[in-house]
Amino acid sequence: MKMRPIALSGRGTVGDHRRYPGCRLLITCALCGWEKSYNPERVIARLRELNTGGHGTPLEQVARRIGWNCPACHHVRWRADLAWAPGMDVREIKRLTNLHR
Repeated sequence: MKMRPIALSGRGTVGDHRRYPGCRLLITCALCGWEKSYNPERVIARLRELNTGGHGTPLEQVARRIGWNCPACHHVRWRADLAWAPGMDVREIKRLTNLHR
């Protein structure tokens, strides 16, 4: 099963993951669809370590910073989104939301 991207109105930032408990940062090749998910907190920590961003970093800027080639098609054209894991259902999302209130 594939990850389900979260539809963010307007421009999303990496810090928006706090509004969606349990979500992951999904990096997808725009040409072939290959994807890999990351923990958003670790991405934010890495951006801060490099002094290039933090919670307010737009997702499109994260995608632009990726310099490695896609393992499937060997091109460099990335898209970044927040996404739910394949097994995440509505009940689990509500449960996690209530835990973090």
